[in-house]
Amino acid sequence: MLNKAPALSPPTRVGIVAPASSPKDAQAFKSGLSNLEAAGFLPVLRRNEYTENGYLAGTDSERLSEFNAFLKDDSVDALIAVRGGYGSLRLLDDIDYEAARRLPKLLVGYSDITALQLALYKHAGWVGVSGPMVAVEWPDPKASNCDQFMALASGALVDQPLDGHHSLVPLRQGRAIGPLLGGNLSLIAKLLGTAHMPDLKGAILFLEDIGESPYQVDGLVASLKLAGVLSTLSGIVLGGFTEGDAEQGKPSLTLKDVFEHYFAPLGIPVAMGLRYGHFAQKAAIPIGVQAELLCESKTGQLILRESPVR
Repeated sequence: MLNKAPALSPPTRVGIVAPASSPKDAQAFKSGLSNLEAAGFLPVLRRNEYTENGYLAGTDSERLSEFNAFLKDDSVDALIAVRGGYGSLRLLDDIDYEAARRLPKLLVGYSDITALQLALYKHAGWVGVSGPMVAVEWPDPKASNCDQFMALASGALVDQPLDGHHSLVPLRQGRAIGPLLGGNLSLIAKLLGTAHMPDLKGAILFLEDIGESPYQVDGLVASLKLAGVLSTLSGIVLGGFTEGDAEQGKPSLTLKDVFEHYFAPLGIPVAMGLRYGHFAQKAAIPIGVQAELLCESKTGQLILRESPVR
């Protein structure tokens, strides 16, 4: 059963968490905090600074202590990640899932944060939002479509297309209804075979990635196929796969070739073109709630059928 957090409505207190990497730009982080406040939120920090530990925002102990402390804090209704990067996988075994079950919150972020969102969905029934992060999107909320996130987190987008009026590009026609699960493809592949991977049976799987060339995406999708995941899905929606061009002068399949090879034989609706991924203007996507994927001959839509909040 889903364990939903309250709807976000200003002046909601939101915990600022850095379970992965530090902000790339200190000024952007400060601007993000200011814009969260301007939107009516009250950011709460447990660390005054994020000391870099290589590519991590502090030691594992520091990042875990911060995250678990927020899980026990009944004064915050949401946790918003500073940024993604690397390191969330290191924390999964020691997350306080019992506290998470008692005090559900909306975990907001994407990329590396996918690992935490899927683990908390599995162990605590949390609904997450693959959405804007403090030091990445919130420094320029208008350009980053933060208004759509605000509407989603308030529960206002039920029975509406998640990507507004933008049509998806069908790879295979059909209609699917199921829980909307997914995020970063690389992180999902790394969760396979672990205790933290949720059951994707009947799910509409949404995917994005960055910096993965077609042959690398091929390998990641192949791992899902070999693990028996693809054959259990009800639908697939593909977002952005950015900064992953094939190396010039070397033979390569296209990403569309790769996706058609693995997904066309499944007999389920598949769509490309979701404005979601590692670029500025993107849709926030809920994790765990019911949605409908409708793929017709020339257009497709991903429609939210359940509120991500209570």
